[in-house]
Amino acid sequence: MSNFHSTISRREFMKGIGLAGVGLGAAAAVAPAWHDLDEVTSSSPAFKHPWYVKEREYDDPTLEIDWNVFERVDRTRTVLGQRFPLTATNGTHATLHPEIAAYRAKKTEENRDIEYMKAKFPSYQGPSLRDYALSGASSATDKLGTPDFLGVSKNFTPQGPEDRGLPKWQGTPEENLQTITNAFKFFGATRVRVMELTEKSKKLVYKNEGNGKPYNFKDVDAPEVTATENVIPNKAKYVILYSCLEATDYVRQAPAPTYSGYCHGRKVCNNVHYFMGTMGFMHIEAGGFTPAAGVGAFAGTTEHSRSAMLGTSYSHGNLFRWMGRIITDMPLSPTKPIDAGIARFCVDCMTCAHSCPYESMPLGEKRWDHESPEEEKLQNYIPGFKGWRLFNFRCPRCKNCHGACVFNGGNEAIIHAVVRGTQAVTPIFNGFFADMEEAFGYGTRNPDNWWTHDVPTFQFDPTYLY
Repeated sequence: MSNFHSTISRREFMKGIGLAGVGLGAAAAVAPAWHDLDEVTSSSPAFKHPWYVKEREYDDPTLEIDWNVFERVDRTRTVLGQRFPLTATNGTHATLHPEIAAYRAKKTEENRDIEYMKAKFPSYQGPSLRDYALSGASSATDKLGTPDFLGVSKNFTPQGPEDRGLPKWQGTPEENLQTITNAFKFFGATRVRVMELTEKSKKLVYKNEGNGKPYNFKDVDAPEVTATENVIPNKAKYVILYSCLEATDYVRQAPAPTYSGYCHGRKVCNNVHYFMGTMGFMHIEAGGFTPAAGVGAFAGTTEHSRSAMLGTSYSHGNLFRWMGRIITDMPLSPTKPIDAGIARFCVDCMTCAHSCPYESMPLGEKRWDHESPEEEKLQNYIPGFKGWRLFNFRCPRCKNCHGACVFNGGNEAIIHAVVRGTQAVTPIFNGFFADMEEAFGYGTRNPDNWWTHDVPTFQFDPTYLY
């Protein structure tokens, strides 16, 4: 396929986005320069980011962290403010704090998300039977379950190198990264990135299960689960993060809640564990004891954003519904944290917060503490970083913040590449760009219209799959 070359000057660029009258002299000094349109949209599907995305040093995401305060999460606390406030229970899965569970149940009964859509689209009457049928069917096949700590699934047993009479796979860290990237994307992952477990990044691994059983790093040859501890070998130095998309079209105008992203992610999770086991490497399932958004920021998949419990991607916005994590001893080349301007853009945007029917998204500036007095009193959050934190007492886990993010734009128009490039190098137009999202009709849409437009095959909008 031949390249389409069209030289664009700074002045033409400003005209193209309708900003020719806003002080071209000053704007030209900060507007991006490129030679042709290929430079605007170019991005290697494996490792290279678009030109406007900067890589940062390891352990240094676009999030201010006080390493003297930031500690591993203790899940035995009565209230835990990572993604779900938890209480101690048996097994690896903890339950909601009773007060928060009751609060969320009340909010869910109020159906604020449905009322929000009715107010936004007066013709919308609420989910119909076919809407609920679609929503339920989207998760009806979610029967695989997730492999346990050791990566063992009740559904399969990987055939390792010895079972096939072959030597263990050997490759350079760079070759191995390319290998898992291609394999995981073949299974259905969208992004594959790697975080090395350093003394700092190990603090992202939770201290224990809800019942108090610790996760301990030790100089041993293999991972182990005993009656008293979960053992992670120190030689398992890498966390693979693979992301899976939510139903990209459906989540923006969902006639009813969708869990298809989790259904798809669990399928990919089983695929990747089988693959890693057959290759002859450790594949510790770390999804239950590491934070998705935290690892995403360290590995360069996402940046911390106002949406708080979600990491935001410059290419896919808030559409990553499943972000799997596997700890392995496979030698891998770590990927670096990124700066695509997202953390700066969120300061002015607030689209996700304004679209939250439950008012659970923070509207203020980044903080070291919690914006909510009630959650601050209970310390219902992780201390040690300056950022935004979800209002756990209010959020019933509806999907509006997933569908509302202005970075969800995909590749369907050149203007998205232009806007991303501009906001990455200068924040002066961020408020204008956030308003453009609504004016151009992106973000939340009338749920009734979903049934009448051309639906993408298998849930995923092809403009995102690059």
